[in-house]
Amino acid sequence: MRTAEFDRDQVLRHAMEAFRARGYAKTTMQDLVAATGLHPGSLYAAFGNKRGLLLAAVDHYVQEKCAQRRHCLDQPSPLAGMRAYFDQLVDAALQGSCLVTRALMELAEQDEELHQRCKAIYRDLEGDLALCLQRAREQGELAAGCDIPTLTAFLQVNIQGLITFAQCHPDRALLDAVVTQLMAALSAPR
Repeated sequence: MRTAEFDRDQVLRHAMEAFRARGYAKTTMQDLVAATGLHPGSLYAAFGNKRGLLLAAVDHYVQEKCAQRRHCLDQPSPLAGMRAYFDQLVDAALQGSCLVTRALMELAEQDEELHQRCKAIYRDLEGDLALCLQRAREQGELAAGCDIPTLTAFLQVNIQGLITFAQCHPDRALLDAVVTQLMAALSAPR
């Protein structure tokens, strides 16, 4: 029996875009076949079923987004890194919905494994943000007595809000102004 050969990253990227555009329930196997260029049998052999393909696409999406986030945050000035990360979030939000947010809102109550994956994804984000804020405090970009856990939660709430807001208001100038306001709130004296 011959093994199917295909570029897994490319297939996952195309599946990811299909799920981002339509959500899990509205994305059919025919949509996934068209998006990936694979035959249904190849998709089933590689991923088990549509849910398996979604989970693999979410994992791929998160790996890409996490690498981008860490690249942005890894700057000599932590707050400059934070600004770069928010700018990257705006760019991504203007290209379409966040796959993790979409999957969480659509499926988390029905799928415990996906729910746990989403929680782990947000814990990783929380850790990266907290580390960046700690660095900012150590470098004097934030007040010495600032509350890192509260600021981290503040950022996470604003990130989700920004991602969701951008779907209804895809106005680059407005989103940039929101990010500027958010950065001003971070760098305000505490």
